Amino acid sequence: MASIGMVRLMRMYDDFFTSVSQPIAQVLVSLDNLMDRTQYLNAQRTFQALLARDVIPIVNENDTIAVQDLKFGDNDTLSAHIASLTDADYLFLLTDVDGLYTGNPVNDPEATIIPLVENIEDLVVDTSDGAGTKFGTGGMATKIHAARLATASGCHTVVMHSNQLCHLTDIVINGASYGTLFLAVPQPLVGRKRWILLQKPADGQIVVNQKAEVALNNDKSLYGTHIISVAGSFTADEAVPLFITDSEGELREFGRAIVNYSSNECEKLIGQQSDDFFDIVGYSGAESVAHRNNICLWIPGGEEANLMDFPEINMETHPSVTDLNELLSEKPKTPPPFSTSGSASGDSPKAPTE
Repeated sequence: MASIGMVRLMRMYDDFFTSVSQPIAQVLVSLDNLMDRTQYLNAQRTFQALLARDVIPIVNENDTIAVQDLKFGDNDTLSAHIASLTDADYLFLLTDVDGLYTGNPVNDPEATIIPLVENIEDLVVDTSDGAGTKFGTGGMATKIHAARLATASGCHTVVMHSNQLCHLTDIVINGASYGTLFLAVPQPLVGRKRWILLQKPADGQIVVNQKAEVALNNDKSLYGTHIISVAGSFTADEAVPLFITDSEGELREFGRAIVNYSSNECEKLIGQQSDDFFDIVGYSGAESVAHRNNICLWIPGGEEANLMDFPEINMETHPSVTDLNELLSEKPKTPPPFSTSGSASGDSPKAPTE
């Protein structure tokens, strides 16, 4: 049915853009395409060629051939991938609310808009039950996830009401404030590390110590002596989420790594020196659990964004909100490992990413 509807949708796009003499192109992608490095680069070159010729790409997921386990699942995530792929300056996520709230505005009359998010790590929320979260509707969780992907790639992300679409130019050109602005990180991921970030995460995780966080922030590899625990199941060459325990005792994902060993092997390598790997796993493998070239961090170097890094943002219309505890009654908790988000965005078809 998706293939039937796409023909009609593209006809509408074509009729509209033809009326203003604007050429367009249809691009269908699947998560499987972007997980393969060669296909990822081919897709990137396609977008570069289209944009260089002033052709607007209309992007959609290739639902007719996408495998269920390798689907974007929602328009927010797809748009974040495309924004990263194309080096977009802005990603606009349009919805039916005015932005990200301090609470659900339907149930909480005191809920207010959060105009600016400088550190997206403060917005980790538990959506495992698929119900509304502390930040509004359940569908907002997918937008937070999309913003996290996009901002790590250097793309400012704005969540705003679809009826404010006419203000997009004012936001980009004049730095006007509408909805919620998520600032891009000052040192965005590039090249292979950005590609790693966009990989489908493995069904597992590795928890590391403070020594590892310092080492990885200094572009070092991940070793057995860095690992505290391993959970879930994954194979070698999968992108595995890396977690650390923060100052409040909560687990926080801070990066991902394409690992050299399976989950069973990684468990055996906890606390072990590289010289002992052969005796432990029974074959001559890599000296590290993950090489530094195969590790990406959500905030490279641990440096958070702030308004001073982005002179194009109007500081008067975007009051700084660095500590969300000032707006929230309590800090949102990190979701338990492997909790499944049951929320759905329920949004209308995608708008262009930039």
